[in-house]
Amino acid sequence: MRRVLLMLMAACFLCVEALAIEPSNIVVTKGGKAYYKHKVESGQTLYALSKAYGVTERQIADSNNGLTASGLKAGSYIYIPRIVAEDTPTADKAKGEAKHSGKYITYEVKSGDTIYSIARKYKISVSILEQDNPTIDVEHITPGMKLNIRRSESGYATTEDIERERDKRKADVPVGVGEHRVLAGETVYSLSRTFGMSEDEFLKLNGLRHSSDLKVGMIVKTGIAEANERTEYKGGEPEANHSIDIVNPAVESEEPSVVDSLAVERAYDYFMSGEHGDDVYITPADVTFPPLGRHHTLKVALMLPFHQMGKVNPYYVDFYRGVLIAMEDLKSEGYNIELAVFDTKGDGGRLSDIVAYEEDFHEAQLVIGPVYEAELRYVLGYAEENDIIVVSPLADIETLQSPVLFQMQAENDYKNDKLADIFDGSREVVTIYAGATNNAYAAEMRALAAQSPTRDLNFVFDRESFFYRRNADGTNGEEVDIIELMRTKSEKAFVIVAADETNVDRILTTLSSTKSSIEGRGMTYGRYVVVGNRKWAQSRNIDHQSFFRNNAIFVVPYHAKRSNESIRLFDGRYISAYGVLPSMYSYRGYDTAMIFCRKMFTGIDSTITDETFAPLATTYTFDIVGGHYANTHWVREHYKSNYTIEVQ
Repeated sequence: MRRVLLMLMAACFLCVEALAIEPSNIVVTKGGKAYYKHKVESGQTLYALSKAYGVTERQIADSNNGLTASGLKAGSYIYIPRIVAEDTPTADKAKGEAKHSGKYITYEVKSGDTIYSIARKYKISVSILEQDNPTIDVEHITPGMKLNIRRSESGYATTEDIERERDKRKADVPVGVGEHRVLAGETVYSLSRTFGMSEDEFLKLNGLRHSSDLKVGMIVKTGIAEANERTEYKGGEPEANHSIDIVNPAVESEEPSVVDSLAVERAYDYFMSGEHGDDVYITPADVTFPPLGRHHTLKVALMLPFHQMGKVNPYYVDFYRGVLIAMEDLKSEGYNIELAVFDTKGDGGRLSDIVAYEEDFHEAQLVIGPVYEAELRYVLGYAEENDIIVVSPLADIETLQSPVLFQMQAENDYKNDKLADIFDGSREVVTIYAGATNNAYAAEMRALAAQSPTRDLNFVFDRESFFYRRNADGTNGEEVDIIELMRTKSEKAFVIVAADETNVDRILTTLSSTKSSIEGRGMTYGRYVVVGNRKWAQSRNIDHQSFFRNNAIFVVPYHAKRSNESIRLFDGRYISAYGVLPSMYSYRGYDTAMIFCRKMFTGIDSTITDETFAPLATTYTFDIVGGHYANTHWVREHYKSNYTIEVQ
């Protein structure tokens, strides 16, 4: 009996020990496989680690050159295979093992809980939760329900795994004929236009009282009997394309930065404490990074804020996935690369700790990230002292100077070079306001139009072809018949500075319908273009056909047509690997890794300003801008009336 009690006590101790182990969030790739890099702490055992990470002791041993229990030393690092839920034992086996071992806790669902928030909390896949709670519809849990949660999950699931599982499960819910699942960014107005009805008709059809009742993921009725009777474009088949604008997502969403401002200042003081003063211009051309050579292993640190304010940021998950596909291609080309991934969480203290203590960061010869300019200040001082290249993948850097810093985002100072012929004084520039104004865009356009004849108009909905002259104080002046304005022979550039996308869409529709009316009467009109705000191309509330009808011109930092063979192949690989379409961030992740990992093997010096890079579709050229290297290449897209896109 005493022996049995001792065995039970030992088993309980091991279970408690496994639960106490905090899985590492550092993911590295070795030989094309993903591993968690775990720092062993005193008292940890192979058995406890295997339970905490949801793998077998043999898998840990095989991943560490036959590691034995006696070889496990406190303070050392070991590699643990990263196993997603799909790689665990079969559902029936896992279910049986859990049910017959009594390893459950009972969780009472609280207000605001979803099955996915619970899964993230306990690091357990939704499919496992579903298996262990067969009498409950886990997709429709309500407060007060009780769920079985395994104490020791047999298939540890990361937040990324759970997010991927959620997307797949939602995508698997069938949408019937005449139905549509609401996507992020869609509104009652945009959907009613898409399905050819008024906003009131759409609300009535779907039993909605207000526009705010429309929610992402909701399945709505379209009023169309056969979904395949709808076509994307009428009057011609345009080239399918991605028109891509890489932006800082925290800025776009107007979320506050979560970087510790005091820590940023301390790091910045350290960076600026040497010979670098605010008024000193650093010449990056003086810095040379000799080639590694093919037989060496390049060590790369990827620093991204995967979690912000407690939530996964999908932009950076996409970027990371693009990097992983690049790693596959670089490996196939014969390059040896080890990738260490750090979740910065946008937190100053965390960044400081990574730079100060993380061995994988200290071994890196190339750093990709961090994302925001404030975060870069933590890294640059260390990088300069140790001759490490730092590539900023997404930030438009305004103040930092460093000879080791490279900016992938197209530098704003070069954007408007693509519009020089539009604002050279040969066209009248007609600026159209409506409601709230996009002040930054308006100021940018005013500066460009300084040498051109100008006219300011106010648009009022339901006035058909009549606009109003805009007074200096923004009020309406006399009426202006847009038909008569268009019929003047002078060429024009229309600039729409309305902030509200609905008003932008209405103005574009008014311009194109006015042009059609003039043509229908057999009359002539002065040629015109619309200089578009590049954010329109990402809007679901603006009819993109109107770009073609109005000869719209956009200047964008990234352009990738799906008809491009490289993009088509990349999309296929991405969908096969992750089950979703890639985003702009996926492309940028791939491009960043392909350009700079290759260059590390061939060497980087001032001659990089003479090179042109195009890993997928968009071209990159680098020059010295503001004391660091920056990409200077922008793309001009001209949406032509024959439904083709001219790219310059």
